[in-house]
This record gives sequence, structure tokens and C-alpha cells, in this order.
Amino acid sequence: MNTTTRTVSVHDTLFGRQANNLDVAQLSEAVKPWYADCADSKIAQAIEDLRAPELRGDAARFLGLEVIPVA
Repeated sequence: MNTTTRTVSVHDTLFGRQANNLDVAQLSEAVKPWYADCADSKIAQAIEDLRAPELRGDAARFLGLEVIPVA
């Protein structure tokens, strides 16, 4: 994933949830409620990893998210 992207849309490939036109800094907070019922530490870590540009792609794949840069 491009690490200089500032605005993204995110789609959950499993449940069809989506959030559009987010500042990339809000990505982690935007998807956190989607996993509120999960008490798995790996999921919590992946959500936090969405904050780090170098970890974002792997974290998104683990969570089943498609992160799309917005022009």
C-alpha cells in the first residue's frame, strides 16, 4: 500500500461494512467498533497496526479489509 496516502475508503470484505473518505489517521478508530465483539489480542494488534504506514497493508489483509486510496 502507498505509504503517502492521506485519504482512504475502507471496505470490510466479510460483512460489507464500509467507511468512505477517511483521513488515514482515522482508519484505526473507524474500524475499531466493527470488531468490538472480538476479544482476540491479534485483532486488537492488527487494528493498532493500521496506524503505521509500513504495517497497514498486512494488518488490513489480516482483518479482511480492503483499503482504497482516494484521490
